[in-house]
Amino acid sequence: MPATRGPALGSLLPTLLLGLTAGQPSITLTGPPQRTAPGNPVSFNCTAGPFSSSNFNVTWMKDRDERPASAQGLVTNSKGNYSVTSKVWVTLVQQDVSSEITCKVTHRDLAEPLHKTMNLSQVLRVVPAVKITTQPSQAYGPHQRVNLTCHASHFYPSRLHLTWMENRHTVQTVLSPRVTRNSDGTYSLEHVWPAEAKPEGSEFACWVVQDDQPPVQANITLQAQAPRQRKGSSAYPWVLHGPLQRSEPGTSIRLTYTSSGFPTQQVTVTWLKNNHTLPRPQTSVHLSGDTYNVTSSVLIPLQANDVLSHVVCLVQHKSRPAFQKTVSLDQYLRVPPAVSLSQASPSSDLVAITCHVQRFYPQRVRLTWMENCEVFTGAEKPTSKQNSDGTYSLESLQLVNASVQGSERVLTCMVQHEAQPPTLANLILSPAVHATYKPTESPGTETPVLIFLAFLLGLKVLLVVSFTVTYIHRWWNL
Repeated sequence: MPATRGPALGSLLPTLLLGLTAGQPSITLTGPPQRTAPGNPVSFNCTAGPFSSSNFNVTWMKDRDERPASAQGLVTNSKGNYSVTSKVWVTLVQQDVSSEITCKVTHRDLAEPLHKTMNLSQVLRVVPAVKITTQPSQAYGPHQRVNLTCHASHFYPSRLHLTWMENRHTVQTVLSPRVTRNSDGTYSLEHVWPAEAKPEGSEFACWVVQDDQPPVQANITLQAQAPRQRKGSSAYPWVLHGPLQRSEPGTSIRLTYTSSGFPTQQVTVTWLKNNHTLPRPQTSVHLSGDTYNVTSSVLIPLQANDVLSHVVCLVQHKSRPAFQKTVSLDQYLRVPPAVSLSQASPSSDLVAITCHVQRFYPQRVRLTWMENCEVFTGAEKPTSKQNSDGTYSLESLQLVNASVQGSERVLTCMVQHEAQPPTLANLILSPAVHATYKPTESPGTETPVLIFLAFLLGLKVLLVVSFTVTYIHRWWNL
């Protein structure tokens, strides 16, 4: 579509450079500065020029599909040459590892259109799904070697590092594990750690970290079958596992216990959360050869205060304790932060804006300050503090010069938690009211004044009506 004269989009530096050269027309294409997970929109900016007239046509293509531009504008230089800027938004999907975005500009000065292409893989991050498998799968003897395999599947880009942990202590870190490329352009890997099955049981975890992103982990517990000490006294191999990804409050997770080698089917499994019995567990006992296998699972509803909660799996054979394990729910819980902004005026020219990030878990978050969608530089990195319920909170202070003249300025606090979409809070600095910030979509300061005036007017009307009624009543009685 032909462009109309108006303000340029984003930074004007590429356009000004084109205007200064005043030579052969050229084109630039830029994308977001950081990688983004599937499901999030990202913007691309295209700049072309200089040209002798404003008769442009800009076309955006994602692969073979045309995409509408969200905004377009013209810039002229001192020599009367024109440059065009255009922006398009694209919502990323996992399959975009193999996709590309193209900007094409046509003009009568050109013998053939200008075009620039960018691979969407340059701006895409796909978080891996992580799980652990064992070989052999069950019935571990004391001090038996068991191969634990960490599977990280369908991630992008390929750069990551992997850490094995035993009982919450690091046992191995692999900075550049060998990966394989999948047919959809993503990557997968398998890494084996030789573990030892012990009678007292051990907890193993595989942590996978992409760049500076929050880690993704999988957990598994191994316990060897203890040797028989006397008739009727035995321990049984078991595995207790939960979900691979964290879940938010208001959802439920499933924990599953499996074991084998019981001599009879008189096995009961009880699940307790904070010493309260969980309802409706699903338990099955079935014959396998000469012994019985047991599988039991339970749904556990998560709440925001479950960071310090625990679940106990209690197994009894012939009414005698055979197994007991306590699981902390914090490893399965993700509490998203509540983000808000407040303000104070330490001087006539400065406004202190505080970003409050409250009650989140796990601890790691990334906070970014922006003004009019431009990232602040030099902002101090805040430190989080743990609350009494196990969650974390932090505050970040930013001083803003409120005396700068111009149009309204939008100040944004953006918080990225885990691999979730960012949470935003905004304030608007208006030049019409000196050094006064107002939250977006909040009521104006004139509201209390209007309410007070309405109250005074209502009181006066009430006095007039009372006087009139009294006068008419006295006149009627005469």
